[in-house]
Amino acid sequence: MIDKLAFEADLAIDAALRAGSPTMIRSPRTEIEFVAAVTLGSVHDIATAWGPLCRAAGLRLTLTGVFCHAAPRARFLDGNGRQRQCELADLMIVADVGSPKSFVRQAVLVQAKMARAMQRVSLAGPSSRIQLDLYQNWHVFDFSDPVYGLSQLNLMTGAGAIYSGTIGVIDRHLHLKAQPVWTQHRVKPTPATVSNEPRLGTFMAEMAGNAIGFGREAPPSLQTDWSKTIERLLDVTYKQIFHNKAVLGPGGMRRGAHEIVYLMRSLDSAVSSASSGGPPYDHEIQPDDSRPGGISLVHIVLRPFD
Repeated sequence: MIDKLAFEADLAIDAALRAGSPTMIRSPRTEIEFVAAVTLGSVHDIATAWGPLCRAAGLRLTLTGVFCHAAPRARFLDGNGRQRQCELADLMIVADVGSPKSFVRQAVLVQAKMARAMQRVSLAGPSSRIQLDLYQNWHVFDFSDPVYGLSQLNLMTGAGAIYSGTIGVIDRHLHLKAQPVWTQHRVKPTPATVSNEPRLGTFMAEMAGNAIGFGREAPPSLQTDWSKTIERLLDVTYKQIFHNKAVLGPGGMRRGAHEIVYLMRSLDSAVSSASSGGPPYDHEIQPDDSRPGGISLVHIVLRPFD
């Protein structure tokens, strides 16, 4: 079944990377736009394709995509004692499989980067080097935003630390038909080329199957800094009030599966503000809304039927 899930997810994500989400005014070009395309443009098609496969296996599927313009930031001391700060991740993927009282959770943090050239990856820019240092070494860090309420987090405790963070490489140079491809790269050794790494949809399907090396175990019952980080990111992402007066009036709606439509309607201004003339190779998008508000998310939940 995992192979079928992978095929369908890759197909849906390819379409979203090529055309964006339904409300985008043009095809995505930058990292933040591709993240928006995945979280808002592919989730419906993946759920539609995965639903019958999961039902046949006796599983109920819930698939949620949330796009947040601003990303959580981490503050830490590097190996030389220098104060550093960077985005913790552009995207988080979480797969919860099992009953609500006893389930396996796999989670991964993703830094999205544009390929420098066809099948070539460069992480030489200042911000990329800091992010890579954090992912490769997992220095003890604090969340910069007080809304998360977590500090002195040591993700090296517990098994599988190397699988906590990945680099998502988006290559716009591979195909003449302008089909971007998103591949998932481990942080060690430092990614330099695109070869046989799994595509994003395949990575998500393997996470749903609890495959080793595709994300890191993070059930809340572990009570490690890693599991607490994932739980807190989920909590803040889902509970933060989403405001958009042009769409919702003076009030707000909570994020989550039922609010995807509201996030999608707000996307035009968020995406257009980050547009550029061509593919960026290594820079940080400066969002127009830097309020802490969670993380862009794909959340897969598979439960057995009652």
